[in-house]
Amino acid sequence: MPPTYSEVEAKARAAAAAHLPAHPAQAARAAIALAESVLAECAAGPLKDRLAELQCGPGCTPCCHQAVGVTLAELALVADSVAALPGPVQAGVRQRSAALRRVATGLDVAGWWRARLACPLLDGDGTCLVHAARPLPCRAMNSADAGICRRSFAGEADQIPVLAAQHGIMGRAQAGLAQALAAAGLDHRPVALGTGLG
Repeated sequence: MPPTYSEVEAKARAAAAAHLPAHPAQAARAAIALAESVLAECAAGPLKDRLAELQCGPGCTPCCHQAVGVTLAELALVADSVAALPGPVQAGVRQRSAALRRVATGLDVAGWWRARLACPLLDGDGTCLVHAARPLPCRAMNSADAGICRRSFAGEADQIPVLAAQHGIMGRAQAGLAQALAAAGLDHRPVALGTGLG
């Protein structure tokens, strides 16, 4: 039986703590691995049919146009992945992040969404450049109807059908990671992913 949300949080906290304070990026990787293993366990059991209904995939980017709060550990993991990209691609990410920071300053979450501000980690084809290292909030996003996502992005007031359990698993893993950072004396407050890479 998959762990409860409280157990996910505790396990993520322990997994992350094993790498702190010295290696925040590794702490994020450990919390992500824990969350993904729980989701995989659910996919083989109680949530198998619901997970199979999700329509998220490469090039589907509406959810990549919103403010994403991450821990500094997750940001470090993403930054490491960006640093492994070819030089011109890295430069493009930094330039887009700096431009986004200028436009997004002062916007709340709703304002960011209305402005349709793209994540600087998207390439020209709408593919995430660091998909394997994406933070927990990005992993939480899901939809059973890509058409509704596109209409919502276009401005229609529509309810996106999401799998709440996936949100819960990833959210509680991020909470555990933040707790581990705080216990290690590190900053655990959320920062904006898109504007923190420039």
